[in-house]
Amino acid sequence: MTLLEAADIVSGYGDAEILHGVSIDVNSNEIVCIIGPNGAGKSTAMKAIFGLIPCWDGAVTYDGQNITDNRPDEITRKGMAYVPQNENVFPNLTVKENLEMGAYILDHVPQETLNEVYDQFPILEKRKNQRADSLSGGQRQMLAMGRALMVDPGLLLVDEPSAGLAPDLVDEVFDKIDSINESGTAILMVEQNARKALSRADRGYVLEMGENRFEDTGEALLDDDEVAELYLGGGSIDEESQSTGGD
Repeated sequence: MTLLEAADIVSGYGDAEILHGVSIDVNSNEIVCIIGPNGAGKSTAMKAIFGLIPCWDGAVTYDGQNITDNRPDEITRKGMAYVPQNENVFPNLTVKENLEMGAYILDHVPQETLNEVYDQFPILEKRKNQRADSLSGGQRQMLAMGRALMVDPGLLLVDEPSAGLAPDLVDEVFDKIDSINESGTAILMVEQNARKALSRADRGYVLEMGENRFEDTGEALLDDDEVAELYLGGGSIDEESQSTGGD
């Protein structure tokens, strides 16, 4: 079942058109990743899907509903949540207060959901009374994802989850993304570590200059010689390599 369908999206900033008809689909319970070089429009696509910037043309449908012109809070109420790359926690609030802020659209903080987040991220329960600015980079990323999960979304958008993390923390964050997906939440992520993202993803999209360049399963994209040469730095699947970063 198609959960998200972004069809022929045209968008950008000011007078600058960044996306020239990008299309991205996510099915229920999938992990889908978007990769590509700097300036390809990856993060812009995520922002357009979530209503943070307007779609000038095209349409976004979520769970059968047209959400093209919806505000982010309206989209959140429909079951989608977004974890930005930067400024994704409130540094002066405690871990628990950050999580409670994730439920701002609800009438009350759902204790059951909070407990589920703590089960998913035990370190957050351990440090629930600490300020967020005392956490490590990896712990902050987990807090940002945990806060987004407080509305029990059907789809989680995650922008560059491994950005700025030490190599030994990258696998831990990706393991958490896998775990969130296994619990029933679909994932759409933009990721600079293209090899690692594709190795975890059901499907992937390669964007270039604001347009779709390739689309296939994660495994097929990893095995594609042209994709490897242009976007993965060449070499075999066993070599650890990072592609270029965000937009």
